[in-house]
Amino acid sequence: MNIFNRLFGKKPRTPTAVEEAGKIIDRFAAATSAGVDREDLARYPARQFKVMAFHYGAIEYLSHQYDFDKTQTLGVFVVFMNTYFTMPITESGSISERLQGFREKPDERQFMEAGIDVFRRWHEQDERQAPLELAELLKKY
Repeated sequence: MNIFNRLFGKKPRTPTAVEEAGKIIDRFAAATSAGVDREDLARYPARQFKVMAFHYGAIEYLSHQYDFDKTQTLGVFVVFMNTYFTMPITESGSISERLQGFREKPDERQFMEAGIDVFRRWHEQDERQAPLELAELLKKY
């Protein structure tokens, strides 16, 4: 029966590039959460936005590696948001406003750029301690 299943059984579906990117971002988010006080984030939406910007930087960097279009990049970000942030709609605003803030607000842009750098070092150069820099950045701001 085992031979029959190997020859004629269904093969597992290969994950899509978006799913693969989502798994990488999940591992990165887990690595960054080690030094971050989740209760503190829940109390201060401005800090949440900085953490979102940091992770969006990582998502944007990974999206370039996978050659994602804007819709695919946005999809990875929305899944990230739904997984890691439970904010009332009144506090989160629209996703497009959030992304615009990441680019236009100097402090959020700084976190987005740090996310790009930290993710690159973690993902490509195997710097396993790099994600802990998020906690250090949050202490400064």
